[in-house]
Order: sequence, then C-alpha cells, then structure tokens
Amino acid sequence: MKRTAPSATDPAAERPEFLARLHEAYNLRRKNIVLLTGDVHGLFWNAAAEEFVGLEVALARELAPKFTLLRFDLATGVSFGDVAAEAAVTRVMEAEDPTGVASEPPKPLRDLIDASRYSPLAALVLLKGIAERFARARRTGSTVKPLCVLVQYAGAVFPAGEFDRLSELDRQRLVFFLSWVADPAFAGGPELLILISPVRAEVNGKLTALSNVGHVEIGLPTERDRALFVRVSTAAHPQLRFEHGPERFCRDAAGLAISQLKDLVEIATRTHEPVRRDDVVREINAILQARLGEIIRIKYPQHGPKDVIGYGENERIFTGVFERCEDPETAVSAILVSGPNGSGKTFQLEAHATQSGRVVIELAGIRGSYFGETERFFELLRWHLDTFGKILILVDEAHTAFGSVHSPDSHETERRLAGNVIKIMGDPRYLGKVLWGMMTSRPDELDPDVKSRSPIQIPIFDPEGEARLRFVRELFKRNRIEIGEAELADAVVRTESYSARDLDYLVREVRASKQPVPVVLENWQASNAIRMQRRMQTLIAALHCSYPKLLPGWLREAAPESIQAEIDALKITLRY
Repeated sequence: MKRTAPSATDPAAERPEFLARLHEAYNLRRKNIVLLTGDVHGLFWNAAAEEFVGLEVALARELAPKFTLLRFDLATGVSFGDVAAEAAVTRVMEAEDPTGVASEPPKPLRDLIDASRYSPLAALVLLKGIAERFARARRTGSTVKPLCVLVQYAGAVFPAGEFDRLSELDRQRLVFFLSWVADPAFAGGPELLILISPVRAEVNGKLTALSNVGHVEIGLPTERDRALFVRVSTAAHPQLRFEHGPERFCRDAAGLAISQLKDLVEIATRTHEPVRRDDVVREINAILQARLGEIIRIKYPQHGPKDVIGYGENERIFTGVFERCEDPETAVSAILVSGPNGSGKTFQLEAHATQSGRVVIELAGIRGSYFGETERFFELLRWHLDTFGKILILVDEAHTAFGSVHSPDSHETERRLAGNVIKIMGDPRYLGKVLWGMMTSRPDELDPDVKSRSPIQIPIFDPEGEARLRFVRELFKRNRIEIGEAELADAVVRTESYSARDLDYLVREVRASKQPVPVVLENWQASNAIRMQRRMQTLIAALHCSYPKLLPGWLREAAPESIQAEIDALKITLRY
C-alpha cells in the first residue's frame, strides 16, 4: 500500500532507539555479544524504505554495510543475510589457508552447512570455524568485513538452568559456546553475535554473566511510535476512522506492538468500521494473557466516585492520594486498603482509578500460576509497565497473592516472587507512574516488607448509625426501590450485620421477587456464616489505619491492646 513518510524533522523518523543502544554496546562498551530481548517480533520504522519492517530486516539494513551477516537457529542451522554475505563467507572458507594452520584442504561451504543443518552443536562448531577463518584472513592482510551472526530463539539454543539441570545436548552446546566466546581472542575481536530472545530469563545465566556480553531491551512502541503508525496508515487509507479519534487510540493502545495495531487497522479498513476502544482493550488483554497467563488483565472500570454511596471521608482521602501520586516527589509506591469481606474495597479503589485516568491492571493468582516461572513473569511485567502510562496495579486478597520473604514455610520460589514484588515497589523510577493497590481482608498476614512500602493504609468499614441509614436509603433510591421512612428504619435494624455486598444481594432479591423490602426480609436473609470472621477482619483493619477519622466511634475509643486481645481470642475460636 502507498505510504507517506513523516517529515525529516520528526524525531520518530530516526532509526529505532534499540539500534542506537546496540551501536553503543558494541562500539563504546566493547560488547561483541549482545542479547536483544523485548519486542523481538515487532515492526520498526525504516525511514529509507518508508515502511515498517521486522527485526531481522531492521538489523540487516543497519549492519549489512559494516558486517557480513549470518543467521542461526535450531531448526534451519546456518544461513546468510543476503547473497553478498554468502559469497564473502564462501570465498574465505574455500580459499587455501595461507598460514598453514589448516591440516586439511577446505571443504565446500554448502556441504558443511547441509551436514550441520539439523545438528545445532555441529552448526555452532561451523560458526566458530568461520569466525576463526575470518580472523586468519585479516591477519594475512585480506580485507574482509567482520562477521555478525543473528542467533534466533537464543533461549532454545542456550536454555536457562544449572549444568546439572540441563539435558546432555543442551549442556554440550552451552559449554562449547562458552569456551569459544570467553576466549580472549574472540572477546577482543571485531565479530558480533546478536542473541535474540523475547525474555532474558530464558537464556542461560552463565552466558549473560560474561564480561563481553551486553543486553539491549527493545521496548514496546511509545505513544510517538503509535502516532507515526497512525499517520502512515491514514495516509494509505483515507477512509480509516477511530471511535474516539486517533489521539485517544494512540493512548489506549499502549502495550500493543505495531503488528497488533496493524491487525486492528486492517480489520477496520476491510469492514469499513471504525477502530473501537473495546477492540483495543480485548486485543491488549489477549496479548497480556498470552504472554503472562490468565493472572493479569487490563480493566477500564466504568464507575467513578459519584457511584460510591456514602463514604465521604474515604472519598476525600482517596482523591488526595491519587492527586499526590501524580508527582514523583510526593508519590508513594503502594496503598493498603483493608476491611472485612464485602465492604467494597475493590469497587472504591477502581472508582478513584477511573477518576485519576490511570490504566488499571488486575493481578490475581500469581502464587499458584507462576510457580517456577517467577523471573520470566516479572521481566515481562516490568517490560509492560515501562510501556503503559500511569498505572494502578490492583492485587485482591494480597495476603494470599504473594509468599513472604521471611516465613520459613515459604518455598524458595514464593520468596523470590515476594522479593520481585518488593523490588518493583521500591524502584524509584516507578514513583508516580505505578501505584500498587493492595486490597486484603487480612493485612496482618501480608509480608512486612510489602506493608512497609504502603505508608498509606485506608480501612473500609461497614457504615454505622446515621451513616448506615443514609447509605441504605441512597442504595434503594438509586435502584428505584420505593420504601417509606418507617420501613427503611426497620430494614436498617434487620440488616445491621449486612455488608455492602449483602445489601446489594438484598436489592437483587427485591428486584427478582418484585415484592416490597419488608416482605423480602420476611422470607430471605443474608448468610451469617462468616459473621465472626468479619468481626475479626474489622478489628484487624482498625490496626492498619493511617487516618483515625475513618474508624467507627467504638473502635476509635478502644485501646490497641484491647483490640489485639479480641483478635487473638477470635483467632483461637475460629482456629486460625
């Protein structure tokens, strides 16, 4: 399709940033093995060609003038970047060795490649042989460009793990490669090996620890990159439309690669429909779940603070917290929101996230789903966090989501999981950008290091007294349930132990039965099965409170020692 390149003054018209960092790693920091991770399957703008190209093409166009390009992976063995590279390697490999080091006459290069095609170790031996022949050719005065080898799916070639956990073939490949590239003759030479893997954690740590190995992470497209793609696409398809305009699309599409944006645009152009925000959200969630599993998803809550009934003091505090977190100088890493089951912790936090304009990421079930894959998960999570704008990470029942770095009962993997969470929370780069919303009914069981990074602790209690009467009245009013003042007062008394969730269930019962509230309360009641548990959770939340005004009167007057004593007694009764 016809494309229009951006103006030469447009910063996005320059080469992708990762190429500049690759240049820095090789030329300035003298790293002749560079691990490329991140968006390795993405598309990148090439100003000369005026189009988006894949990673290998982007690398070839950047490096071909300076290097002889080869390619290697487990499936196809050794191949060449272009015909000129094959001719150059053939000429060096099939020439007589002027140094006399070679003991046998040269074999046809094509035969060597074919013989090693399905034997990765043999292919690595061939690559080493090619590099050594190029080095000897340079020593004898031949003018040859250095080799650059692109190793695709490096995590499959050199998988992570200690020697005793690798298969025999994996161990042989790794040991051979380490002995080759750690040799001072190679480390000080001009050859360049580029290892390509989506995740650094998948590549063996013994390799990435070498002094001549550098790491360059390819970030997901920035908003500027996405804006460039939109300009190119609309130039090619003038009829292309976006539901809320191109600028909103560029913001909402954070987390998507150019190839995924291209899919959305192509569907829209073929169906003659606008690119809708719901389509973008579904695509982002599909990609996140494909990479990180079912434990993570993007949410765009549709409710705001005006939809929260009552809780005026909580609203003022939440609003102030989100406002201060706009500034890295006053931001906090995390807030702890506690309270008994059904009190509305998630609903309120989401409401204020909507008002703040933050992207809401929900994490759940990390502890069970990622047993043994902690490093990979957090590398990918951090990579996505760098791409999105300002974020709220919601962790429901946070005390069960992470293990403890202190508990002797925690498995080593669970301790690493908690350690990675603490590391991200403590990273000053994310202050103001990422806010963790840790919601739990049992903050006493949360790891102390996590709690220490949550200086703002906001409890949410069931409304009491006059506040409860206003709460129930407004709840019925908003749901168009008619009830007199006398009947309302009676309903408040009869639902004294109901949580906000229980009251929502009552509203549903009234709607379903189409009977007045008093009649429904004669025939239905919320379960009292967790009444003692909710009492204990309320007491625990009172001990995790940064704002005394939020405490009900009976808790505000109680001494912390008496609250703790009742908690201890309830734990014995409930066999905790």
